Amino acid sequence: MQILNLRANEFYGPVPESVCRLPNLMNLTLSDNYFTQVGPECRKLIKRKVIAIEKNCIAGVPNQRSYSECEAFFSRKVTCPNEKSLNYVPCKNVYVKSLESNDIKSTVAAPPPRSYDALLPHKFRL
Repeated sequence: MQILNLRANEFYGPVPESVCRLPNLMNLTLSDNYFTQVGPECRKLIKRKVIAIEKNCIAGVPNQRSYSECEAFFSRKVTCPNEKSLNYVPCKNVYVKSLESNDIKSTVAAPPPRSYDALLPHKFRL
């Protein structure tokens, strides 16, 4: 993979070093997210201008979001009604300090309905 654009997805947390180790990477766009850290491999790519990382929440990296903008994002209560659905990424905001564990109600998805009568178990056994 040479070009990877992950711009404006509300990703947060540390940038995975495995992404920065992709062997043929020429352009990685991580701008307009809420990443909070970059490791040594990613920092090398930032210096070589392979990574565009503007408008995140990374201390010590130029052109980041304001403190108040990052604080507002990490203060939001984010939950996922059905974590297995993966409809919303990221599903949990682990940086929210005020979130009580009992505020999150886990739900189990109902099994999908059977589409055909042929999928019903046999009523008569031979």
